[in-house]
Amino acid sequence: MIEFLRAILGGLFLFLVPGLAWCLLLFEKEKKDTLELVALSIALSISISTLSISFLSFMPGIKITLINAGIILVTLSVIPFFILIRKGNSLRDLYEELTARSYKKLNGKKI
Repeated sequence: MIEFLRAILGGLFLFLVPGLAWCLLLFEKEKKDTLELVALSIALSISISTLSISFLSFMPGIKITLINAGIILVTLSVIPFFILIRKGNSLRDLYEELTARSYKKLNGKKI
């Protein structure tokens, strides 16, 4: 059970969360579909994760371990959320915006 939960959370932190955080920060929320936002998030997450861990491997004296990689991924995921909160957006507002956009798309309404 622990291995399954670890795989799910690891996949989310590797493939979705960093890119979603940076997409919410960089792109305008009104102009992106939910599907487009998820696709951009996955692509951005893969590139951010790969580049940051590759950069870590080139630093002398630092070995890539699970803890080092986890710290990098969590840090890269948390920084944009802090910037968004600093700008005046709350995480609840961001969540409501994403869910409202998905709900409108499912009902066939234009945004």
